[in-house]
Amino acid sequence: MIEIISLDDHEMISLGLRSIFAETKDIRLSHFCKTKAELIPLIEAKSPQELENTIAMLDIKLDNESGFDSADYLVEKGIKCLMYTSFSNAGFILKTMEHKIKGFISKSAVNSEILDAIRAVARGETYIQKDLISDMMYVSGILVTLTKKEREMLDLISEHLPNELIAERLGLSKRTIENYVSRIFDKFNVKNRYELGRYL
Repeated sequence: MIEIISLDDHEMISLGLRSIFAETKDIRLSHFCKTKAELIPLIEAKSPQELENTIAMLDIKLDNESGFDSADYLVEKGIKCLMYTSFSNAGFILKTMEHKIKGFISKSAVNSEILDAIRAVARGETYIQKDLISDMMYVSGILVTLTKKEREMLDLISEHLPNELIAERLGLSKRTIENYVSRIFDKFNVKNRYELGRYL
């Protein structure tokens, strides 16, 4: 039996998962938590053997905290993680891989694909929602062409920081930042931050 721990600050999401799993014989929702603080004592109370068949399904953004922080903790404990989120940007998928999270599925996915993702991750495979793979590959190909400074700039843009604040943070002139941003737009073949936001 695959035991699911749901970490989401919206309880209805966890209850929705429970309803989906009720139609299966091999998956069940064993716990749901809203914060990392709720999650930690639950994990610490179990032995590695008890957690062997556990998968944690986490949202990227929780109330006042990041799902990636919880994922880092869980991965250290040897627990497989599956990001289950309303965000479907390619940048988040790539960040998921960087954090050694085994899968990424959006909350818009159909039930059958959610179950496919869980079973794949349980087998030790990596699973990315099928209709998100092309954007992920596109962005991955661009990222390898970025200089270290452009990648740093892209990370700050993804935080929705204005050029003035980026310039202040990096100790560069606003004009220099504008030139970097323009080069990033060219590499992504976009005209503005709004279009770039599709990929971040």
